Amino acid sequence: MRSIFSRWRFPTTVVALGLLASVIPIARVVAQQTGSVAGKLTDERGTPVVSAQVTIDQTSKGAVTGVNGGYVIEGVPTGTHVLRVRLIGYRGQTKSITVTAGRATTQDFTLTADPLNLEAVVVTGTESPRTKLETSNATTVLSAADLVQAAPRSTTEILRYVPGFTRVESSGGEVNENIGMRGILGVEYVMFMEDGLPVFPTMHTFFMNADNLFRMDQNVERVEVVRGAGSALFGSNTPGAIVNLINYTGGPEVRGNLMASGGTGALARTDFNVNGPIGPDWRFNVGGFYRYNRGVRDPGFPGTTGGQLKASLTRNFGNGYFRTSLKIIDDRNQFILDLPFSGGLGSSPQYVPGFSDYGSMNTNEGNGITVPTPDGQLTLPLDNGLRTKAYWLTAAAGFNLANGWNIENSAQIMQNQQEWNAIVPFDVMTDTAAVQQYLTSYWGSYAFNVLKKNGTIPAGRFICNGAQTGTNCAAGTGVVGTPTFTLTYPNVLNATGNPTAYDVANGLLAPGGEWHVSKPLSAFQDQLTVRKALEGGHNLSLGVYFANYSQTNNWYFTDILTDVRDNPHFVDLTVNNATVIFRDTTATGAKDSTTFTLPANFAGTRNGFRRFTSNYVNGSGQTTVFSTVLGGSFKLSNRVRADVGVRYENDDYVQTSQTTTTTPVNGDTLNSLNLVNQDVWGAPSSYRHFSRNIGDWAGSIGLNYALSDQTSVYALGARAYKMPALDEFLNASAQQQVSLFRSKRNWTGEVGVKHAARNFGLTLDGFYTVLKDIVSQGLVLDPITGQSIWVIQQTPEVRSYGLELEGSGHLPNTGFSAVTNWTALRAEFASCPPPNFCGTGADVGTLLAGVPPIVGNLAVTYGGRSGVSLDADWHFVDRRCTSAVGCANKLPTYTYLNLGAQYLIPASGITIRADLLNAYQSIGLEEGNPRLSLVGGFTSSLFLARPILPRALMVSMGYKF
Repeated sequence: MRSIFSRWRFPTTVVALGLLASVIPIARVVAQQTGSVAGKLTDERGTPVVSAQVTIDQTSKGAVTGVNGGYVIEGVPTGTHVLRVRLIGYRGQTKSITVTAGRATTQDFTLTADPLNLEAVVVTGTESPRTKLETSNATTVLSAADLVQAAPRSTTEILRYVPGFTRVESSGGEVNENIGMRGILGVEYVMFMEDGLPVFPTMHTFFMNADNLFRMDQNVERVEVVRGAGSALFGSNTPGAIVNLINYTGGPEVRGNLMASGGTGALARTDFNVNGPIGPDWRFNVGGFYRYNRGVRDPGFPGTTGGQLKASLTRNFGNGYFRTSLKIIDDRNQFILDLPFSGGLGSSPQYVPGFSDYGSMNTNEGNGITVPTPDGQLTLPLDNGLRTKAYWLTAAAGFNLANGWNIENSAQIMQNQQEWNAIVPFDVMTDTAAVQQYLTSYWGSYAFNVLKKNGTIPAGRFICNGAQTGTNCAAGTGVVGTPTFTLTYPNVLNATGNPTAYDVANGLLAPGGEWHVSKPLSAFQDQLTVRKALEGGHNLSLGVYFANYSQTNNWYFTDILTDVRDNPHFVDLTVNNATVIFRDTTATGAKDSTTFTLPANFAGTRNGFRRFTSNYVNGSGQTTVFSTVLGGSFKLSNRVRADVGVRYENDDYVQTSQTTTTTPVNGDTLNSLNLVNQDVWGAPSSYRHFSRNIGDWAGSIGLNYALSDQTSVYALGARAYKMPALDEFLNASAQQQVSLFRSKRNWTGEVGVKHAARNFGLTLDGFYTVLKDIVSQGLVLDPITGQSIWVIQQTPEVRSYGLELEGSGHLPNTGFSAVTNWTALRAEFASCPPPNFCGTGADVGTLLAGVPPIVGNLAVTYGGRSGVSLDADWHFVDRRCTSAVGCANKLPTYTYLNLGAQYLIPASGITIRADLLNAYQSIGLEEGNPRLSLVGGFTSSLFLARPILPRALMVSMGYKF
C-alpha cells in the first residue's frame, strides 16, 4: 500500500492544492455573507444581567450573557432580524437589527423587572404555551434565583413561596414532608413532575411521598406551579396542584456553575452543572450534587449522605427536538419524628429537661442491631433512614408539523430500592406511669388471652371495653397496689460488664418503636400529546397517558423502650412485684374480675425491646393506569379566551399480601406470658388476593378576560378525582373492604385577577373547594393497648374556602424588592357520613385539625451596585386545632426568620453566600400527639410534638461561567 501511495503522491498533492484553491474563495464568499451581533445586558441600575438568553428569530443562532452581561453571536446571516431577550424575572424584549456582511452589529439592552414573573411563558397546565398573565388558572413561576434565596431545608420547602399551600415545612428533615393545599388536599393530591412527567404515577404510598423522588439542585432552571382547579386536566390524580420542575437542557454556549457549601451539622456539599452545545444541532446538560451531613439534629451517626446525578442530550431539528435524559439518586436522609415537650401547649412550648434545641430521639444504639424472627435474624439499618436508590431513564421528542399540527411524546422507565427506617416515639411519660401503662394495657390484654388458654381465667371471658358499664367493668385491666420495678441500660455497661442503672435526671421514659420498611418500586409511563393550531388563535389538544407501576412491601415493626434525652439509651424493665386485675365479662353480660400476680423479677423487655416484631407486612402488586384528555383553547375575542377540557382515567389494581400469625421465637412457647418473644409474622402459605378496577373523570372550564395589556381576570370551575394508591389495599382483610375504596372526588371554583404594573405585580383569587368520598387506611395507636393497628375508615366530606394573595415589587433605583404571599381560609367538615360521625363531637362546620386560618410569607431583598445583596425571609403560621373533636387544644402560632447575605465579586463569576436559617430559634410545632386530642382539653403536661428544624448556618462559594 505504501508503494501505491508513493506513486500517487504528486498527483494527490496537486489535487489537494486545487481543492484548497477552490475552497478559499468559497469561504471568503460565506464570510462576506455573514456578520456578528454583540452587546451587553444591564438592569435599570446598570448592573450586568447574567444568564439571559439572546436569540435571533427564525434561526438557530443565539447566546447566553456572561458574568459581565455581555454576549456575542457569530455567523449571523446578513439582513434584517428580530433579536429577542428572555430571562425569568425580567420582562422580555425584542429589537430589530440589521446585520452587515463581515461586520459586528452592536445591540445593548436595559431590562426591567417582571414582578411575579407574570410575563414568563408557562408550559404547565395550559393547552399551549402562554404567559402567566394570559392563563385561566392560578399559576406561580419560581426562577433559579428564587430557589437560591429560599434556601429550602427540604425538597418541598420552596413551596412556601406559593399561596394556597397551607402546610409546607421541614420538621421531619429533607424528604417525606407534609404538604397541605387549601387546607383539605394533602401531598397525595399534588402532582410533582420533572420536565412534564410525574416522578411516579402515584404521589403517595405508605412510607413514601413523591418528594422522596426528586432533589432541588443547580440543574433546576425554574419551577412552575399550577394550583387548584386548573391542575385537574394536566396530570393523573392532580386535584390539588401540579409542581413541575424544569431542568436546564443546554444553550448555544457552554455555561455552568460550581458550588461548595458547608454548615451546621457537619454539612459538606458540592454542586455542579454544565450545559451547552455539541456542534450546531446538539445540546447537553450534566450536573448533580453530593453531600454529607450528620444533621442539625445529630442522630449519633451520619444522618444524611448521598446525592443526585442528572444528564441530558438533545438533538435539535428545524421543526422539533429529540431528547434523552438520565437521573440517578442514591441518597439517605434521617427522618425526624415527634420530640418530647413539657408544660402544656402555651405560646412558648419547651423541651423537657435534658433535651436540647438540637436534640434527636434517634440514637446509634438502634443502628445495625438485630432481632430474632421465626426466619432467623432481622437487621435494623437505622442509618439508612429514608433511602432512595433509584434511576429514571427518559426519552422525549416533539415536532411541529405542517398545517399547525404538533406532536410530543415522552416515555420513561424507573427503578427504586426505597427504604424507610426510623425510631418512632409513641409517648413520653414518667417512669412510674410507663410501668403502669405496660402492666394495664400493653401486657394486660395479651396476658388475659394467654391465661384463658392456660385455664387460669375461665373460657368465654372477655376484657371489658368502654361501652360496657358496671363497677366491675369500669376498665379492662388495672394494677392492684403499687408495683416495684428496676430499670437498667442494657447497652451501657459498667467496669464488670453489667448493665448500668437507669439514671436520667428527668425520670422520663418513651415507649416507641423502631421500624424498618423495604419497598422496591418500578414504573413505566408514556405520555402522548397531539395539538392542532386553528385559524383565529384557537388550539385543540388530545393527550393519552399510560402507566404501569409495581410495589413490594416488607414492613417490620419492633416495640422499644428508651429514656428521654439527646440520643437516648435503650432501657430494660424488670417488674419485681406486681398484681394485675382483669375486669371481664361473659358473652351473656355477666361481670367478674380476676387477679394475677406476675412472677417475681418478671422481664418486661429484652435489650430494650418490648416486642421483637409487633407488626409484619409482606405484599406485592401492580397498577395499570390509562387516561385520555381532550381539551381546547378558544380565542373568543381579542380580549377573551376560554379553556375547556375533559379527562377520563381507569386504574386496574392487583394486590397480594400475606396473612399474619403470632409465632414465638428464642425457644419460647405460644402460651408463654413473655410478650417480648411473641413475634407477629407471616403465616406459612397463607395469602390474600385482591383486585379492583376504578374509573372516573375530570372536567374543567375557564375564562380569561384581558382588561388591558397589564391586567386580566379569570374564572375557573372543575370536577376532579384522586385514585387510591396501590398499597391502600395492602392491609384489607377481605374483598368487601377493598370494594369500599373508590376515587375521592373534588369540586373547585375560583375567580381571580392578575395585574402587572411597571414596578409591582399582584394576583388575588378566591376559591371554594369540596372533597367527597374519602375512604382511607392508616396506622393509629390503640389507646387501650398502646400498640399500632391499621384501620379502614370513612372520613366526612370536607370543604374549604378563602383568599390567596401573591405580590411582588421593587423600588426603582434603590435595590430594594419584596415578594409576599398570603392565604386566608376556613377548612371544615361539610357532612356527617354513617355511622353517625358527628355524634363523636365533629359537627358540620367544625374546623379541621392542623389547618391554620392564615399562613403567609414575606421576603425582602436589597441588591447593591457593589455586588452585595441582603435578604430576609419571614414565615407565619397561625394557630391550628390538634383535633376535630371540639378543638379543645391548639398548636400555637409560630413564625421563623431566615437571613441571607451574598457577595458577587465583580466580573469574576464568583459568589460568596451565607444563610442563617431560623435565626431566632423558633420552636414551631407542626404535629401534636394523640393525647392532645381528647375531649376536654389538655390531659398531661408531657406530650410529643414535631417542631420545625432549629437554627442553622450555611456558607457557600460558587463560580458561574
